[in-house]
Amino acid sequence: MEKQVNDPGATPPAPLTPEGPAFARSFPPHPALGAAVDAFARGNFAEVRRLVASLLDAEDPALRAAARELLSRTRPDPLAAVLVALTAALLVTLSVYWVVHQHEHPPPRPLRPATPAAP
Repeated sequence: MEKQVNDPGATPPAPLTPEGPAFARSFPPHPALGAAVDAFARGNFAEVRRLVASLLDAEDPALRAAARELLSRTRPDPLAAVLVALTAALLVTLSVYWVVHQHEHPPPRPLRPATPAAP
C-alpha cells in the first residue's frame, strides 16, 4: 500500500529543479530548510509554514533570516489584499445604494385606454 502525502514517514517528492528558487540559493545548508524550499517550489505553502516554524527559533542568525525570508514569500501580497478590500467596499456601497434608492422613481403611467374608432 502506498503512503499518503500527509504521512510524516512518507518520502518527500524529489525537488523540481536541482538548484531551487533563485532567492534561496544563498540560504545556509540545513535539512529542514532544504525541505521547506522544496515544498515552496512545489507550491505547498502550508508545508513551508510548518517546516519553517521550527527554524524561526534556531541559534544560527543566517538560518533564522532564511526562515523569515521564506515565510514572508508565502504571505499574500499587501496590494492584492487592499484591492480585494476596496472591491468588497464598492460592492457593498453599490448594493446599499440600489436597495435604498430603488423606490425613488415614479411609478409608470397607466396605459391610456384605446379610443374607439369613429363610425
